[in-house]
Amino acid sequence: MQDASLPGIAALALLALRFILALVFIRAGIVKLSGLADFRAAVKNYQILPARLTGAAALGVPAVEVGAGTLLLLGVLPGITAGCLAALLVVFSVAIAVNLARGRVFDCGCDGAAPQQISWRHVAVNVLLAGAAAAMALAPPSGFGLLAGPGGVFSPRLPRGAVVPVMLTVTLVVLMARTLRAALTARRALRS
Repeated sequence: MQDASLPGIAALALLALRFILALVFIRAGIVKLSGLADFRAAVKNYQILPARLTGAAALGVPAVEVGAGTLLLLGVLPGITAGCLAALLVVFSVAIAVNLARGRVFDCGCDGAAPQQISWRHVAVNVLLAGAAAAMALAPPSGFGLLAGPGGVFSPRLPRGAVVPVMLTVTLVVLMARTLRAALTARRALRS
């Protein structure tokens, strides 16, 4: 592979990550907002915030998730937005890790679809997603954006004609994630 193709490949990968992260956050935020009472209870379970801030956090976190996810999807200041999402994911990881270190296990309140107990797996997934968001903050992908904003530390550029491969990649990743989730749900049901 020639070195000249690496910036194009990096840009495509970051653009696909941008769409995936955007959809993950939009979905998670909408689910939390639709089950706000349950999410408020989940925030309270973490026992990190003072009780008087629980309600504000329970409303603020999903609102930020939906808002930042939408900005990322539309390509509005993707570097800055991705940096904010990376910070949010680190906060989530720390909150979970603190509770696991305390020996506490409870529903994570992650997406509200089905109760999931906090685990080190959640921490690892959040750290990986934070790394992806941080990479996007450092090298925001160009293309398919309304307001690109600052170029970041690195500026990989998309090759011409990249629309179809990027959209196909994003679609396949989302379908694979849904299939994997359905398979895991079926596996758990068979064990029960």
